[in-house]
Amino acid sequence: MDTKSLVEPNSHFVLHVPREYDGSRIDAFITSQFTLYSRSFFTRLIDDGTVELNGKPVTKSGVRVAFGDTVSVRFPAAREVQVDVLKEKAPAIEIVYENPHFLIINKPAGLLVHPTSMKSTAATLVDWLLMNYASIEDVGYVDRPGIVHRLDKDTSGLLIVPRTNYAHGIFADLFRDRKMSKTYYAIVQGHPEKQGVITLPIGRDPILKTKMTSKQFPERSMKVRDATTHYKVLEYFDDAALIEVKPVTGRTHQIRVHFVAIGHPLIGDAVYGKKSKLINRHALHAHNLSFEFEGKQYSFEKSLPEDMNELIKKLRAKTA
Repeated sequence: MDTKSLVEPNSHFVLHVPREYDGSRIDAFITSQFTLYSRSFFTRLIDDGTVELNGKPVTKSGVRVAFGDTVSVRFPAAREVQVDVLKEKAPAIEIVYENPHFLIINKPAGLLVHPTSMKSTAATLVDWLLMNYASIEDVGYVDRPGIVHRLDKDTSGLLIVPRTNYAHGIFADLFRDRKMSKTYYAIVQGHPEKQGVITLPIGRDPILKTKMTSKQFPERSMKVRDATTHYKVLEYFDDAALIEVKPVTGRTHQIRVHFVAIGHPLIGDAVYGKKSKLINRHALHAHNLSFEFEGKQYSFEKSLPEDMNELIKKLRAKTA
């Protein structure tokens, strides 16, 4: 079986593992059978408890299947989106640039790029895109149409959205080959060195699955991936610093994890540091995107949003 079409909500499939997939990860095997869906979609189904192996619920996406195993997959019901919340956030979504092949969007903090769970009703950028650019529904993976990279919910700034599968393929290659230049502004606690390169590997925290970590754990407990982050300090405050960050790799929560690892968590990062009275989210903004598309160089910039500018003013006032 190899399903190359959209699956109806609440559909149920029973798959039999052929010999060529003996020893494969269960999420990889299922993804190979539903090629319009991303692997992370099936990881979320596993997390939601709707995948079974030989009649037993699967709890880890890394479980291996064997020839002859039976895999049961139940697709979720159609998502019910909080339309009122989406309309409330819509004015803050800015189209910085558009052409027939892609959009450059300035994403506000507080907005998810795509659903984190198939049970989630939270409004996302994908929902907004489908309301305003309906043709994007057919671009990329069914579960996250038009999405080729992400920003964390509380990270503001620039995001590329392909409008054609042609562009989606090109941008996916640029990110894979590390030919997409990304620059962020962050405000961190303390005084890091004037400039530096952080090369700590990153993996999912084996205890708190929603977090990432650069701490070293036994190999069997944690899959780590290389991660490289360049930075330089733009301004020091009393006990904080404004920094320019250039991640070479694009690991989940990379900037946040790397700076907490060197003792300088982002101000306002309630997950990796602590909440702040000065700003109600982590102080991170995607400032610049530069790349080549069809032989032409593109570079886009978006200055700091109001909340981060206000934070800088407060920090300067404390420093004076």
